Amino acid sequence: MKSKTKTNTKINELKWVDPSGNTITATSDIDKANALEDFFSSVFTVESDDEFVELEKRNISQPMHEMEITLEAVKAKLAKLKINKSPGGDQLHPRVLSETREQIAEPLLMIFRNSLLTGQVPVDWKLAEVVALHKKGARSDRGNYRPVSLTSVCCKVLESLIRDHVMSHLLNNDLLSKSQFGFVKGRSTMLQLLCMLDQWTEFLEKGGQVDAIYTDFEKAFDKVPHRRLISKLKSYGVSTTLIYWIEDYLQNRKHRVKVDGCYSQWGRVTSGIPQGSVLGPLLFLIYINDLPECCESESGVYLFADDAKLFKYINGDVDRQKLQDGLDRLQEWTDKWLLKLNCKKCKEISFGRNPEVDHDYILLDGSKLGREEHITDLGVILDSQLKFSEHIQTKINKAYSMMGVISRNFSCMSVESFVTLYKCMVRSHLDYCNSVWAPYRKSDIEELEKVQKKATKILPYLSKLTYEERLKKCNLPTLKFRSIRGDLIEAYKIITGKYDPTVSPKLKFSKIKFTRGNDYKLDTVCTSYELRKHFFTNRIINIWNSLPNDIVKADTTNQFKNKLDKFWKNQEMIYNYRAELTGIGSRSKFV
Repeated sequence: MKSKTKTNTKINELKWVDPSGNTITATSDIDKANALEDFFSSVFTVESDDEFVELEKRNISQPMHEMEITLEAVKAKLAKLKINKSPGGDQLHPRVLSETREQIAEPLLMIFRNSLLTGQVPVDWKLAEVVALHKKGARSDRGNYRPVSLTSVCCKVLESLIRDHVMSHLLNNDLLSKSQFGFVKGRSTMLQLLCMLDQWTEFLEKGGQVDAIYTDFEKAFDKVPHRRLISKLKSYGVSTTLIYWIEDYLQNRKHRVKVDGCYSQWGRVTSGIPQGSVLGPLLFLIYINDLPECCESESGVYLFADDAKLFKYINGDVDRQKLQDGLDRLQEWTDKWLLKLNCKKCKEISFGRNPEVDHDYILLDGSKLGREEHITDLGVILDSQLKFSEHIQTKINKAYSMMGVISRNFSCMSVESFVTLYKCMVRSHLDYCNSVWAPYRKSDIEELEKVQKKATKILPYLSKLTYEERLKKCNLPTLKFRSIRGDLIEAYKIITGKYDPTVSPKLKFSKIKFTRGNDYKLDTVCTSYELRKHFFTNRIINIWNSLPNDIVKADTTNQFKNKLDKFWKNQEMIYNYRAELTGIGSRSKFV
């Protein structure tokens, strides 16, 4: 794997318009670096000297104890360093630190303890080399690049220890919002989408509609004002020692942009959280943590880091007004905390059997939200009727594109090499959040399976075999089988608490005791609404209930997978997607 300094660092010619209306073009690497540095610095938030927001301290049952760093903890963090990552400005490579941890851990421990004791962060740790990563859109537009900071690895080790300590405090006191799914252990994109759609399909079953408003913050991480952030840290009971350290960590930072070996001038960082730092994501979560509180009474809220969406079950104009009120309160929150909405990227979409779309939601500046028929949510395309046809077709097209790359560049390869490339470049697109959008229509199942059919024909010496024979040669299960297996893995994580149980979909356990099956049987659900009937929380019930205790009571997720594969070894569906799952068998391995 390439390090950050070798990935996505090629910057095309940059163009922008200066305040006088003149078009400026940067062609040389040094000009590009300076242009990007100027732009990244221009988005910083400015807090006036007399501005200060004082917050009441949260209800905290377990006060944060003083942080004590041990030698064993430092060694453990050094051992977990990703040795293929890039060093910071001090050029201390993570591989060196990892391999010399027995010798270097004690000196680092002394530095860490002294830094915390004095509340001072070494100057070199505040210097960042910034790599500009292209997001999407025109490569000539400076606004389409994300700054990722390469900072001292030693500092990252200390940040990791501080992050664990603060996160433990937040979790022990139940201070993290249940609406936030980003950067929190036991929560994920998959879990948020499952929770969200479980709610929405339950609403839609009643015959109404769901209106959802998707918001977009403009440079959210870069705009976080430091004094307001410190105020929030205090309100969440972070210890005085750590407050002083974090305050110094955020102040007097400098960065420079690197483009193909050329560096920009040094620029001052006056706001924001370094993207690419270890502590940064947690600091941002704390900063945005109270956003749902301001609008939850009027509408539902989901967050994934800075991606926020409001929604409400609509049964008339009163409900629409409540959703509008929630949007107004969200905007009032952004004004107070100096984060800015990108109004052009804020969208509205209505879900339902035949949703009414004659109502407009208004931003505080008077502009109407753009209305969408399809919207991408955490990588999954949602349509107004939640049939996922657009998403499935998009993923199929992407998979075919990747198959073309493989066939054009790897003319001769072994079965093992093909399988590795196929899993990484093709099947990964079909696997992402599959439990959310898993097809139930025969036509969609056929179209998806056709991708794997064609992929296994890339090898000339396999092309004349039947699809089932090709799968056996490659030890690849059908996509349909893999989808069902993936559903059960997600169900296992939810039922056994591997996912955070406070935010997981609520599955109803049966009160009736059965002599066959397992002790975690789920109640069957009666519904005539097709969308709800085929949604994850309903479609898993029968197949989950058929599993024996030995499988559902597995101690770990990997153990569950292995036992499930053993149980299903002889399933015909493994290599024949038209077959039915019978639930009997003895050992197999699929990845």
